[in-house]
Amino acid sequence: MAIIGDVFGLTSIYERQVENIANDNFESWPESATYGYFGGGFSNPPPISHDRIDRIDFSNETVSLVGDILPQARRSLAAVSSGLYGYFGGGEAPPIVDRVDRLDFSNETASLAGNNLPEARISLATVSSGLYGYFGGGRDPAGSVNTVERIDFLNETISDIGDLPQARQDLAAVSSSSYGYFGGGQTTKTTVDRIEFSNETFSIPGTGENLPQGRRDLAAVSSSSYGYFGGGFGPGSVVDTVDRLDFSNETFSAPGTYNLPQARSDLAATSSSLHGYFGGGSPGNKSTVDRLDFWNETTSAPGNNLPQARSRLAAVSGGASYRIKGSRTYGYFAGGLIDIGPPNTNNVEFNTINRLDFSSETFSLPGNNLSQARYRLSSVSNNYYGYFGGGSSSPPITVYDTVDRLDFSSETTSLPGNNLPETLSLSSTVSNSSYGYFGGGVSGGFTTVFVERLDFYSETFSLPGNNLSQNRNALAATESNSYGYFAGGSGGGETVDRLDFSNETTTVNNPLPYGREGLAAFSSNSYGYFGGGSSPYTSRIRRLDFSNHTFSNPDNLLLSQVKDRMTGTESNSYGYFAGGDAPPPGPSPVSLDTVERLDFSSETVSLPGNNLPAARENMAAVSN
Repeated sequence: MAIIGDVFGLTSIYERQVENIANDNFESWPESATYGYFGGGFSNPPPISHDRIDRIDFSNETVSLVGDILPQARRSLAAVSSGLYGYFGGGEAPPIVDRVDRLDFSNETASLAGNNLPEARISLATVSSGLYGYFGGGRDPAGSVNTVERIDFLNETISDIGDLPQARQDLAAVSSSSYGYFGGGQTTKTTVDRIEFSNETFSIPGTGENLPQGRRDLAAVSSSSYGYFGGGFGPGSVVDTVDRLDFSNETFSAPGTYNLPQARSDLAATSSSLHGYFGGGSPGNKSTVDRLDFWNETTSAPGNNLPQARSRLAAVSGGASYRIKGSRTYGYFAGGLIDIGPPNTNNVEFNTINRLDFSSETFSLPGNNLSQARYRLSSVSNNYYGYFGGGSSSPPITVYDTVDRLDFSSETTSLPGNNLPETLSLSSTVSNSSYGYFGGGVSGGFTTVFVERLDFYSETFSLPGNNLSQNRNALAATESNSYGYFAGGSGGGETVDRLDFSNETTTVNNPLPYGREGLAAFSSNSYGYFGGGSSPYTSRIRRLDFSNHTFSNPDNLLLSQVKDRMTGTESNSYGYFAGGDAPPPGPSPVSLDTVERLDFSSETVSLPGNNLPAARENMAAVSN
């Protein structure tokens, strides 16, 4: 229950959250993960190190045992997560180890990451910048260390990048969007050291403030605005204290009444965007899970504890759904052609990438284009990059296997080095947080049934083994959190194939009303929208309800004119259909520069007023 007097700055929390949402400032408002994972740990008697991984489902706060286990049982380890994997590093089996194990969030399997810490150590802490994870402090066989080592989430290489100002073990850490903070540690220290992510330099926070109470063996979680250090062993006793670090001014405050329901140390913590969860601990090996509500900063017991009581464990958050749209600021439209003569004779292909600013709905040139001009290409994206694959040019018709990568942070393009397994055009794509899937299309002059998978981690392609139900090209696709949907296309009619991301199997879904080829698609969190298409041309937008996999054909969902060969992408609030062509008044179709906007909240379609800088069709698009 909240109390009057703004003990934790509740008013400022609310104002900051509303401001972030209103301004689309979601870089400081972390995307919600689906699960939290508690791995490893120790229990006694008898003295046993654990390899188990327990999962808390943030949607209903149930706790269960993950089917897979850490490859090595150990305690006093640390963990950090990227968008794709959780990494459990260091710890004691015994002996003290340097190993790093990786938990794949897409299938919850654990394996060796391939690169270990440069030195064996225990009782360390971790922070994450989004691109990198940092393992700091701890103890090696000779004593406490100040070492900080970085894991690059893109290639999983680990390197030494510097030292904390002070060696210590049994510490905890939190991350803001710009800094990581390592706090507390042996022996009951109040020290807080800061790493600046932009240049990887270490310092004491500008105010020089430390934890209000020195302690070790504590745990910590972060919200968008604050870091919370909870529990631990203070001077002479185990404590229930929760101290709050305000990221905006780097000052600490003590909550007073809002501490953990139970004093304990040697615990671990994980968080969604709404709550922090403190699990396990000692003395006596606890199974307790306590919840911190970020909205009102009250603590409570959600009612479900760890299946195995233990201490000295580690925790990460994972299974993040990239489909939560809040972080999207730009859409990127690449390639395409303008049809200025008889079909396939006077086409002009583009290598241009145009950027749509979702806040102002204006177009600009980020300055870097595709490596070659082409159309009929496809695209997928993860949190860091957009990938534009395949496509063709004419005359004469040449089909490509090229993959260009767009770095969202710098808006530079490059060739990642691995192309599609075969030349491919007129395919369509879906993606989850781990993989992008290219389905159907034309390869080697023939329409294909294959689904090809791009691993975002290694940037390599493979065949997952389950294909579309029939050969087709010029189809459209979009995805929910759990499934990808490939719909329509030449040779596909009303067919919709549904790809289950959890096991990569495909099944035939409910059909698409008024099946067409050359349609385009995007999605909100609840629905997929498939617009336009030809054979014959249509202005209809068909809606797919993700909750039951069924389509409807609302009369109010109509484009401004009949057209096909558009491309689609989405922001957090709107979907955009861009370009395409209209039926020919003469010998060939008319290429279009039109941009149409679908408001997800009202499901109304309008023209925002700013169109593509040049008429184009058969483009590809991603959003960051």
